[in-house]
Amino acid sequence: MTFRSPPWLPPLALLGLATACGGDRAPEPRHVLLITLDTTRADHLGAYGETRFETPALDALASEGVVFERCSSAAATTLSSHTSLMTGAYPLRHGVVRNGFSVDRSNRMLAETLSEAGFQCSAFVASSALISATGMDQGFQSYDERLDLPASPGGNDQAQRVAGSVTSAILDHLDGAVAPGEGERRFIFAHYFDPHAPYGAPGAEAVAGFGEIEAAVSAQQQRLLGRAPGQQGVIAAGLPVELAGPVDASPSPRDQRLAELYGQEVQYLDAEIGRLLAGLAARGLLQETLVVVTADHGETFWEQGNFWNHGLWVGEPDVRVPLIVRGPGADRGLRVATPVSGVDVAPTILAAVGLAPGPGDDPGRGRSLAGALRGEPLPVRAVFSEATQPGPLLEQAPDLAWAGDAKPQAVWLGDWKLVKAPYLGVRQLFDLGSDPGERRDLLAEPSLDPAARAALEDLERAHALWRGAADPRPSRFDPAQAEALRGLGYGGFEDEDD
Repeated sequence: MTFRSPPWLPPLALLGLATACGGDRAPEPRHVLLITLDTTRADHLGAYGETRFETPALDALASEGVVFERCSSAAATTLSSHTSLMTGAYPLRHGVVRNGFSVDRSNRMLAETLSEAGFQCSAFVASSALISATGMDQGFQSYDERLDLPASPGGNDQAQRVAGSVTSAILDHLDGAVAPGEGERRFIFAHYFDPHAPYGAPGAEAVAGFGEIEAAVSAQQQRLLGRAPGQQGVIAAGLPVELAGPVDASPSPRDQRLAELYGQEVQYLDAEIGRLLAGLAARGLLQETLVVVTADHGETFWEQGNFWNHGLWVGEPDVRVPLIVRGPGADRGLRVATPVSGVDVAPTILAAVGLAPGPGDDPGRGRSLAGALRGEPLPVRAVFSEATQPGPLLEQAPDLAWAGDAKPQAVWLGDWKLVKAPYLGVRQLFDLGSDPGERRDLLAEPSLDPAARAALEDLERAHALWRGAADPRPSRFDPAQAEALRGLGYGGFEDEDD
């Protein structure tokens, strides 16, 4: 079945987008809009190859800006990844392990730097994982965390709001705010949550709740293991080694239904982003705005052993995310194949608006991609990602460099990817150039050819430098969030210290 543009997509959305772009080389942006898409796989946007589900707003944005084809999230859960987006640092520096932990005030956040430079900073979040109690509000003059959909047994796993409410809140805020005077600038952070489970776009006839998701997970586990620990079982205790990474899995009819509902949510999300961009254009803001769109992480379906989940592994479905930049300072129609990371977002924004992004040679932090926005070659640099589950079981182990040290980690250099899961004793090597689906672990074969052997040495060296850069800021779990996050699989915190 082919899905058409959703009926709620305003017809002026793409017109507003197209008419807002003028001139061969735009000046420095006056405003910045950072849009993060929760749980959104890169391969579910048309600009990244999706064909079943239409995403016209984001595709148009991509055609008028720069598409980074291989961006990886720094971590595979919402708070840790967003902290990396906002600090330009990997978790082994900013210290936030996973959802429910705190962002220490000693972290330097993007909004703090922009606010001190004269930007009016406003945030609109759609998940309880990012509420101000976590410390994510640092630097924002306005932090809208009105979550109108409460958590409910068998329903929403956490307090949240749908994309339409986020878009309306932003546009209402702009209409009620004092218009920026000469020289004043805005930074808007818009977080959209919809593709996160349970799956089903607002108003859709079909919705898949957690019971159906659990049934899909258990069926795949039973087929491959002969037993079914379930999703919560592997979140609490970790993956059995047989499910670490690629597995011999094919989709059942239930899996296909879940994937279809997920795709419809992405399609609905795209429509609301189109409405937001059209609203900015109608208010005369879009032409001077640098728009940055990315995601905190993806979602594994049936391709790898952490079925219908994120956080347990660092496979491409889990951590490969979109990164699209459009507006003043970004050339039109560029595609960049060099691997980049979510930690590169903050320094790129700072450089684009004329602020110093910080040094780019620290393995614990990101680098500015501003040159690549202008078509300059982007040198290959190692990028990293880490899983965030299981939780206390691994975080309390002795002699850890940081709390995620025993969890699965990945490092990319060009087409090569190394995966290491210390708690399972697993090490895998992939050539994504010839094997983008990570089906062939080269370390499981009798020998390595010279190219693979050299790549492995480079990846191990880069990984060692990254681990050596660990210097985490203090971050502790907030017991007050335990119940709110229990539905997300972050239970067991009652065993942690106060």
